[in-house]
Amino acid sequence: MQNVDFLNLEYIILRVYELVTGLNVDVEEVPYEFMYWGGQIILLGFTLSVIFLAFVVYTRIRIVFVEHEGFGQEASLLTPLEEPELEKGNSRWETIVMLAASPQESDWRRAIIEADVMLGDLLTSQGYRGATIGDQLKDANPLQFTTLDLAWKAHKMRNDVAHGGEGLQLTERDVRATIDQYGRVFEEFNYI
Repeated sequence: MQNVDFLNLEYIILRVYELVTGLNVDVEEVPYEFMYWGGQIILLGFTLSVIFLAFVVYTRIRIVFVEHEGFGQEASLLTPLEEPELEKGNSRWETIVMLAASPQESDWRRAIIEADVMLGDLLTSQGYRGATIGDQLKDANPLQFTTLDLAWKAHKMRNDVAHGGEGLQLTERDVRATIDQYGRVFEEFNYI
């Protein structure tokens, strides 16, 4: 087989002309204008293809460069900020545990509400979107958030406490179970 080292535009234009008109013609029978403009369109198409290919390659190279450059900067920027957040979270959690261990029901209510505020901070720091904690929990993926059901149960108890007022009777068992649910969620994300 011979190597083809040229592009025969006349042949391509002839085949297109035959396809459009349905006539089986020879090159001499095709109007000059059709041949001229057909060749111009084909050359323009090839030129645009090369330009777009170069643009795609350039864009891909820039994306890879920016991703790698941004990844290194993101890691260096976040590392110093995480340590104070964990220390702050631990002292907050200790306060919540102390309130839950109190014999007073008002402290139990406050412990649950504070733990829910802490859950909201955790969800926001993890990048879950939503105006409320409920919306953020809806945005969560159960495959990446294994204690999602516990977070929902604990948040439901918080809603009952917040909306039930003094009419809702809390037991020590309910409080311990709820605080334990919050604790397991926080432990999954190394927040406490």
